[in-house]
Amino acid sequence: MSRIVAALLAAVAAVVLVGALFRLYDDRSAPPIVIENPPETAEIVVVVEGAVATPGLVRLPSSARWQDAVDAAGGLTADADLAAVNLARRLHDEDRILIPTRGEPTVAPENTAVRRPSGTQAPRTAAQGDETATSESATGAGGKIDLNSADAAQLDELPGIGPVLAQRMLDERAKRGRFEAVEDLAAIPGISRKMVDAIRPLVTLGP
Repeated sequence: MSRIVAALLAAVAAVVLVGALFRLYDDRSAPPIVIENPPETAEIVVVVEGAVATPGLVRLPSSARWQDAVDAAGGLTADADLAAVNLARRLHDEDRILIPTRGEPTVAPENTAVRRPSGTQAPRTAAQGDETATSESATGAGGKIDLNSADAAQLDELPGIGPVLAQRMLDERAKRGRFEAVEDLAAIPGISRKMVDAIRPLVTLGP
């Protein structure tokens, strides 16, 4: 009887030993687990102007938003006016971000002649005749910019609108024929309702 018990114990020990050897072999033969760093995010380059500590070009990840660009430019100055700026907007390569200061005109100084009230425009020289006539054709009553005839350069000067959004506005106008209401701009990617409200008093839809 003792021989049978001894044989059973030996068999169990052999099974345990074989199992341990197999487990050890599997552990050694399994490929090592390698944790790789995620690929670097592509960069974009944008220009930040206006009421920021250090205006200029900044490099950011492609997923960045306006707030990230402002932070990269040193943050806002004390007189920054965010009423017409949406810091949550996504950025695109070559975007131009303009942060206005409180009390300054919403249109760049070089565009003042286009926005001067009718009847107070400066005299034109012969050399300026054709260029000024083209600018006047894109303005309505009170010097407002006509959304249905303005070119990209004029649309670019609207608050919060840079070269990229100006081109999208032209593309949308070409697709729909003309804008019937200022609210139509909200259908353009990148233009928020808040931006539409800021643009509204500065534009017209033409005759």
